[in-house]
Amino acid sequence: MILSHTFTFQTEASLDSTKTLENIIAITEEDEKKHFIQYIQYELLSEESIALRYVNIKVDRPYYLEMANINISNQNRRRYLFSVLGKRRFGANNKLIDYYLHNLALKEDILDEEYKKLSIQSKFIAKHSQKSEYSTNEYKVFRMPLHDSTIYYLDQVNITQRKRIYKTFCVELYTYESKIFDTLESDKKKIEYLFNKIGKIHFKFLEPMQLKTSRKYPTPHDLALSKLVKSSFEMEATSRINDNLVFRKLKERSEDIGRVDTNLSRAYLALLNNPTSQDVKEDFYDATDIYIEYIDEITQLEEIKKHFLDLKALVSAGSIPYLVTKKDNDLKDIFLYMLESFTLWNTYLHDNKDDVKAFNVATIDFKGSLRHLVDICYKFKHEYKCHDVELSQETSEYVVEDTQTITQPQKSIESMQEQAITSAEKFFLEMELEPEIYDELHELDMEIELLQYSQTWNSELQESLIKFFEGYTRVLNPLFEFKDLSYSLMLLSQKLQEYKENENAEMLLSLIKYLIHDLLEWKRTVLLDKTADDIHYMDKSFYSNIAQIELSIEQREVDDDCGDIEFF
Repeated sequence: MILSHTFTFQTEASLDSTKTLENIIAITEEDEKKHFIQYIQYELLSEESIALRYVNIKVDRPYYLEMANINISNQNRRRYLFSVLGKRRFGANNKLIDYYLHNLALKEDILDEEYKKLSIQSKFIAKHSQKSEYSTNEYKVFRMPLHDSTIYYLDQVNITQRKRIYKTFCVELYTYESKIFDTLESDKKKIEYLFNKIGKIHFKFLEPMQLKTSRKYPTPHDLALSKLVKSSFEMEATSRINDNLVFRKLKERSEDIGRVDTNLSRAYLALLNNPTSQDVKEDFYDATDIYIEYIDEITQLEEIKKHFLDLKALVSAGSIPYLVTKKDNDLKDIFLYMLESFTLWNTYLHDNKDDVKAFNVATIDFKGSLRHLVDICYKFKHEYKCHDVELSQETSEYVVEDTQTITQPQKSIESMQEQAITSAEKFFLEMELEPEIYDELHELDMEIELLQYSQTWNSELQESLIKFFEGYTRVLNPLFEFKDLSYSLMLLSQKLQEYKENENAEMLLSLIKYLIHDLLEWKRTVLLDKTADDIHYMDKSFYSNIAQIELSIEQREVDDDCGDIEFF
């Protein structure tokens, strides 16, 4: 295949005006159904060697024509490319922050806290929206000045008929870049500018390839051009992946440990097919532990490690076996999608070709699917717990008259499992809450004082309720024993953010008062006084209240949509 448009030009290095970088943008033939933009940037290390970075992006026809337009400058062509590369960083992350920083000494946990402070001051109201045939993307920007740069938090919500995905980017701009940002006249251009910087920083931190000239490629330019992909098949493969250090490190480690990925896939499939077998679960634990060892101490994969540990804990607690027995096709599909992503990811690791472009987008794909699996497990468990509580309340009203036997519905597998009852005193012998947590709980109590004086629903009350439930989510989430409750409160706070006052408001207020009363009582006996005989003694009441609240919120949505609402 002949490349129909190839543009070569020079740029200065961002922080060193004495250094010149060579750029190549290549665009595929116009009559191809799939269009790819290839971008190479390289630096001369000597007369015989170069350091080269490469990306390949699949684009739609309108964007292809934009890039191929001979009337735009090469600088603008490069700027558009980085914007698209930035937007492709969206992945499947939900409510997590992706960082694009020049100064790697900045602490992400501190930036996390600063984002919470900024975002909690106002709810999400989009500054800019972009609609397509299939979805809508909404954006909002927060900023935080530093000494010699500015941090921008870009919130993005992707909305389709089936779901909403939230994502936050944190990007650092130098002072001169912030000034450019401020001069842009529209929110659309400002959002595009931030995505350009996200793509540019991402590209900058790709691991460069060190290449030397040869008889076949005698000049640095010939050598760089040789890295352009010529076939559609290769373009399809390389548009998903980029080379980096993690790829090489794992590839070296796999030679010592072996093909641990096949064992993990087998163990996960066995769990899906036989979730209650203790032998199957033990195999699952072993395979997971080996894989965690395989990726251990690689900073870029800490998130993957965390979600493997979450899945292991969910299996140990009986949650995944319980959910799988419900025969929910959505959960099965998500499980299988995670395994497919995992298999694809490891294919790149174990490919024998030296020039396989690694791993970064494949990692994002796997990270996203793994995170999504964990999130959905908690979401499904929440829904099933609410359902089982309602079912148990209905069956408790059954009576037996004379000698007539009334058949009770089969108990849920979770209730049949023998679970050790843990007292609050025993639970806190093994761990201790930080003093800051008790301070936050006290602040949440003060926040919700407004509720006891409220007889009618209003926006101020709604904001206080959202902050209250989000606060309890933060407090409980690090404690695995209470992660189910934490996730349910998070889902509830999300539903309240979307709630618009209607004729159900008075009933909704009463239900929420009951839930908060139970939460405060549970907090006193479990977290403060530690006198509760069972740390889960209020669970049935919690899930019953939450189920009724969600039903009250959703009832209006069903009425408005004439029954067309789609439940996930």
